[in-house]
Amino acid sequence: MRGTFRRRGAMVAAVAALSAGGLLVGTAGSASATASITLNTSSWAGVYRNHSVASGKVGVPDLAPGDSVIAVCWDRGDNVGIGNVWYRVIGERYAGNGVELFIAGWTYGGFVDGNGAFHTGAVPIC
Repeated sequence: MRGTFRRRGAMVAAVAALSAGGLLVGTAGSASATASITLNTSSWAGVYRNHSVASGKVGVPDLAPGDSVIAVCWDRGDNVGIGNVWYRVIGERYAGNGVELFIAGWTYGGFVDGNGAFHTGAVPIC
């Protein structure tokens, strides 16, 4: 059931992303650094409106291990159990079905890569 929802949700969101995605990619070009970060933990990660769980998700399917995000920077937010680092993302890549969405939001670094990109300096502070 969860896999079916991810595929349907991703396909619906992909149509919306095709019309808005070009605008986000254009603004992303002005960022000083971006990093593609693969989810290498066993956790799933949601994409939120702000760096807090209470802000709500942006409407894209949750990311599964093996999926990846395009991160532009990090900031501190809610501590969901593995520190308080959140990545500002401008895109999501779903490995299971090859869909790539360009919807901006925040995702919890601990669930993405155990805060690895933060610790190595792969993404700058926002």
